[in-house]
Order: sequence, then structure tokens, then C-alpha cells
Amino acid sequence: MEIESTCIYCAVGCKLKYEVESNRIIRVLPLKDDPVSKGRPCIKGLLINEVVDYGRILKPMIREGKRFREISWDKAFLTLYKILNKYSGEEIFFSASGKITNEDNFVIQKFVRIVMDSNNIDNCCSRLCHMPTLLAFKDAFGIGASPGYLDEIENLDCLLIVGSNPASNHPVIFNRILEMKEKGGKIILISPIISETADYSDLHLKVNPGTELLFFNCLINLLIERREIKKQCKGFEELKEIVKDYTPEMLEEFCGIKKEEFYEAVNIIANSKNFGIIHGMGLTQHTNAVETLHGLTNLAIITNAKILTNRGEINVQGSGDMLTFPYPLQFSEDVNQKYLRKIWKKELSSKKGTNLIEAIGFGNSKVSFITSFNPAQSMPDLNRIHKNLRKMYIVQLESYFNLTSYFSKLILPTPLLIERKGTITTGERRVRLVRKVRDPPGECMNEWKIFSRLARMFDIKGFEYKDEIEIFEEATKIVKAYNKVDAKKVYSGKDAFADKKIKFLKIIPEKFLGLEEIRSRKYPFILFTFRSKFHFLTNEATGKSKILNKSQEGPYFYLNEEDAKMLKIKNFDEIVVKSKVGSLRGYAFISKRILKGYVGAHFHFENLLVNKLYPLDFDKRSFTPNFKNVAVKIVKVRK
Repeated sequence: MEIESTCIYCAVGCKLKYEVESNRIIRVLPLKDDPVSKGRPCIKGLLINEVVDYGRILKPMIREGKRFREISWDKAFLTLYKILNKYSGEEIFFSASGKITNEDNFVIQKFVRIVMDSNNIDNCCSRLCHMPTLLAFKDAFGIGASPGYLDEIENLDCLLIVGSNPASNHPVIFNRILEMKEKGGKIILISPIISETADYSDLHLKVNPGTELLFFNCLINLLIERREIKKQCKGFEELKEIVKDYTPEMLEEFCGIKKEEFYEAVNIIANSKNFGIIHGMGLTQHTNAVETLHGLTNLAIITNAKILTNRGEINVQGSGDMLTFPYPLQFSEDVNQKYLRKIWKKELSSKKGTNLIEAIGFGNSKVSFITSFNPAQSMPDLNRIHKNLRKMYIVQLESYFNLTSYFSKLILPTPLLIERKGTITTGERRVRLVRKVRDPPGECMNEWKIFSRLARMFDIKGFEYKDEIEIFEEATKIVKAYNKVDAKKVYSGKDAFADKKIKFLKIIPEKFLGLEEIRSRKYPFILFTFRSKFHFLTNEATGKSKILNKSQEGPYFYLNEEDAKMLKIKNFDEIVVKSKVGSLRGYAFISKRILKGYVGAHFHFENLLVNKLYPLDFDKRSFTPNFKNVAVKIVKVRK
């Protein structure tokens, strides 16, 4: 039997063809008529059949001392009921997830607000990755989504890629970039690593991480001086006044790029008739992230650029769209207030809720419901995080066992995305149907069913859903951006787009105020994290693929050849990397792609918890942590 459904990984959101026999996925094939992948999905999606049956959570489990005991769902629900009665809504935190459907996320946040009378709900992937993007786009364009479309890439004549490596991380998007290049388009890459994308770029500017705002301001200044401005709007005169002090000389001193290279970039962009910008987490995971993103939107406005965001989890845009953030809904412009009052018939809490950093990073919550998210590996300052997780009562709703399972008190098995029915919203805000490919193994239960049953146990009405489409129809009435999405058409298999029309243009001038971290004698290197082509997030799924595990990319610290020679370090030597908050042993891998003075590491691997080295420093508006710039020292382990 062949079934068409989505991938389970990134927010490009490809459709794939699944061959299923006796409830087992035996093969995954491309779908030639998929308008997203155009029949060319990445290798991770095509190997999903290798990973779906291993390491799965099959039954509810409760901790007894150091061990877990399998229990029935009835026992699990009774335990949940007691926990929710014991603690107030203010003491309990709930995470939503980009790995599950819009419908599941919608019901989770509805439960938190109606049953728990709280706003303690947050979207884990958005908070850790692209919350600065959503806030900056709201400020500049009036929308909490990327205004660009994938189809626009091929017709650009110049593309600026900043903080992203699509050749490795988003190969489907990179296929379109190559088509643009074949038509004569130019690629300018801003990256502190000689990445796979750099191999195809016309110009690679090796800008020091965290100095991108300075680069944007200098670029804008020269475009203004050369009268190459294509559009002006509110804030332009103030911008002009602020950026006049940003010179190419400053770029050489702080960003680490030569004036000649910078002038070449200015010339290419100035001569562009159809300019585009793509950005990723290399731009957002800093303590000055929102300000930097304002620099990006300012550049996009004055050059009339198409702008596209490379997002992480497949449904990270949709899960955020489903109101899974800790703000009171009755004050939100994202909500159709008339339908909210009419359908929910509930006076909602007006108190701001607790976000992910406050709940788990600061340890402010006594109970945490963790849904398809692995904070024990993916958050910064892991020594602190692990200490906080041990103090909490963790309820884990998950498909695979992961590091967070070691800290959990109650584990509830949930299906993978392709083992459920519903919708997802991709990074370009394309709404797609997820078809159920097979029955999940064991006793997995969808989140919407779990929280609906809990609501009924509290005798709370409004959760009597017959099926997923009923949930989605309610969401399309309440979430403004989805008011024009036809639920029945989407459920028939037709893609739709949630609203992403630019509401206004606003320039927000920003000054560069410095780096979150600098080198010193004690810590002479800068550590940054980056993504592997063959592994995804915290690796619960991709780490089980025999083929993907054959790649050379692994749990290593990647060093520049000159630095390794100076430190007398050879390939696979054991080293210790130390920062001000942690110390970590690992193996060195010498790479020509790493620049002198830097050390890189993937964040996918449980046996190299690189986030132990990052302090809990974050952007003060978005609460998105710095994962890209921490000073470290390297010591070779003497045998």
C-alpha cells in the first residue's frame, strides 16, 4: 500500500510516498508532483523507514526509584488528575512542539487556558530558535511569519544568505538556489564557517558571529550614500542618521572582513533588480537577536527584497500559530476575539504566563509537561538545566526515549507525526494535510485525546471533539491568520496558505552595542554550534539510521588546521573544552572548513552535550538563548 504524507523533519515540509506492508514502513520514495520538493527530497526523509521502529516508547510508564514501571492508561490518567489537582496552574508549565500537528498544539494551549486558568504555555522550538524573527517581522511587517515564498527564489538575481547553510541543512531549498544560480543569479554568503553553501557562493564574507548588525548598518549606509535605495518608509530618516557612522573600516576591525570584499558585496546588491534574503539560526541565537533582525528587515525594506526564513521543526510555524505562547489571548491581535468569546465561553486569565526559559532555565515551575521536546539536551547551561529538571515533576509526552526521559517521573507514549492525522504549517506558512501512514506501535495516544480526556475528568466542557477536522475548524475561526483557510479543502489534500500578507512597512533603526562574548587570554577561542547534513535536532530519529550514521559528521569538536598544529592536536585526539560555565571532554576533528580562532560542534549528539558550555544568556525581549558565541579554551588530554 502506498500513502502520501509529509516528512517528519524540517519546516520545508516535503510530501513523501510511504510504502507500507503489515503496518511497517518498508520504503520511502520521492513524490514527483510535490510543489515543495519537486520530487527531490533530502536523504533524511528518504530514510524514515530506517528509524520509525526503534527506541520507541510503547506504554505509559511511571518512575519508581531509579526504574520505570509500565502502567495502564487509566492509571496514568488518575496520576495526571492528582498532579493537576495538587498544583495550581501557576505552578505548572506546558510545552508545545513543532513535531506534532496544529490540532494537537491547539488543544494543548486551550487546555492550559481553560482548565488550568493559566497562560503557562510556550513553543519550545520557536523560543530556542526563531522567536527573534517572529518579533522583528511583527515590528517591521505586521506579521509573525516569513513573507517570502519558496517559488520566488528561482527568479532572484542576487541572494544574500546569512546565518544559514541551506546546502547542508535545507537541501530542498538549496536545489532552488542552484536553479537561480544557473540562470545567472549571484550568491552572497555571510557565515563564520566555510560551509557547503560557501562552495557555491560567488562571495563568502566570513563575518564574526554576533557582528551581523554592524554589517547590515554599514551596508545600508553605503547604499544610501550611493542613492541605491528602492523603497523608503517610516523611520528612514532616523535610520539614515544612525548608520552614517558605520564605515568599512569598522567592518575590518569588528566583523573581520576586508573592505574590498565588502565593496564587492555592495556592488552586487546595488546592481540587483530582484534581490532576496534567506536567514537562519546563525542570526537569531544571540543576545542581540531582535536588534540584529531589525537590521535585516531594514535592509530588506530599502532594497525591496524578498525575505525567507529557514525554520527548524516541520510544524514550528504552525505550532506557534496555534497560540502556544504565554501571552493572554484576550489582548492578542492574532486572535479573532468575537469567535474566542463565542466558542470558548470562558473568562481567561489576564496574567502573562511563564515561558520556557523562566520555567526550566530559571526553575520557576514545580511541574512541567514536556511535549516532543528534549530540554535535557537542547537548552543552554545544561548543568543548571539538569539540576532544575531533577527538582521538577516532569511529565514527558514523547515518541522516542531521549535524555529528558532520565529526568521524567511519568512518560506517556505519543505517535510520530506520520502516525496521526491532522495538519502542519511549513516555514513558508503553507498549510498541509498529514495523512496517517500507519497505526502507531504500542499504546500511543495523541495529545489532543489526552488533554480532552483530562478536561472531561475536570468536568470542563468544550473538548468534546469527534475528530481532528473539528479541532482545525475551530482553530481557523479563532486564529486570525487562518480565518480564510478552508479546513475541508485542506483535509481533502489541497494545500493552503495562512495569511502572510505584509500589513505595513516600518524601519526600526538599531545601534550595534557589542558582542555577547569576546576572546581573552584565558579563553582564546570562540565556540559555535552548527547543524549536520545527516542528523536532525537532538537526533532521536536520525541517530537510528545505519546509513546516516556512516557519515563522517559526528560528536566532535571541529578545529582549524593551524590551531590544531599550534596545540599539537591530531585527528581524534581527546581534548577538553572549557567555558566559564562548564567543561566537556570530546574528540578533535581537524577541518579546513573551520576558521582560525574558532571551534565548532554539532548539537545533535547525547555523547557530546555541547550546550553545557553555553551560559544561560539570552535576548532580553525574545528570551532566545545565545548558542553561537561563547569563549572557550582547549586542552589536549595527556595519555
